[in-house]
Amino acid sequence: MRAFDIIRLAFIGLVVLFATLMLIRVLPAFRLVLLIALVLLLVYILVYLLRSYRKDREEARAYAASLPGQIKGRIEQCTEQMDRLHGEIKKIGDSTKELERKLRKESDIPAPMRQKTESILQGFRQEIELRQSKIRFYQQCIGKLNKILHQHELLAAVEEKKEELDTLREQHYDEIADMEQLRWEVEREETYLSTIQDLSTRIQQSSGVDEVLHLQRELDKMLAS
Repeated sequence: MRAFDIIRLAFIGLVVLFATLMLIRVLPAFRLVLLIALVLLLVYILVYLLRSYRKDREEARAYAASLPGQIKGRIEQCTEQMDRLHGEIKKIGDSTKELERKLRKESDIPAPMRQKTESILQGFRQEIELRQSKIRFYQQCIGKLNKILHQHELLAAVEEKKEELDTLREQHYDEIADMEQLRWEVEREETYLSTIQDLSTRIQQSSGVDEVLHLQRELDKMLAS
């Protein structure tokens, strides 16, 4: 649940609490009802917060178990290791500078002491180089993980757009079928209209009962189809 939602609910709860207390002072006869309503509202807010918290935790667990979540988790681990190594390099660098400064300051240091100091400085430099190598390793891992993550996101986007395209194509086919149905109905109506006009003309020109009955049967047949 977002912090903004929590703050908003807390603010609403405080406003309702203040309003309820004011109403209790103004309307003491409804004190019990107002207190019950306040308790129910507070219970509702607590239940809502609990459900939101559980939902967010379940979504976080589901995302962490997914491939993108696992990749981002590995990236965070690599970043944490790099931060730790950078901190150690800085600390070793400070120790190296301090020892070098003391070594330069003293001009009459005995040879064994100078040799031991140089050996320690060399060890510090090796430790720095070792950590720099590890940082380069983690940087390469992050680059590869980001590449895999981008490919996965692209694949997910392609699948989503493919579903969208399939839906559009299905709608297109449905529209074609509807258009064909409409065209057939229009053509049929045009045929009906033409036939009715022809029968109307013929019945106006007819003079016998048999001919009129024949035209009536043709009209009935057309209307029944």
